[in-house]
Amino acid sequence: MDAETIAGLAGLAVGLLVLLGLSVFESRAYRKEHDGEGMMHHWLVAHHVLGRVRRRH
Repeated sequence: MDAETIAGLAGLAVGLLVLLGLSVFESRAYRKEHDGEGMMHHWLVAHHVLGRVRRRH
């Protein structure tokens, strides 16, 4: 591997770590502001996905 490839992979790794950290931070902040409801639960309820899943008894 040459230096450019190593630098590109290092940059990709740093970018992914930053993205993961921000996602965790945003998820915790959202949960605090919305009385424990997570983002995924909110999205699923808003798009009526949970109602469809639960009716298949």
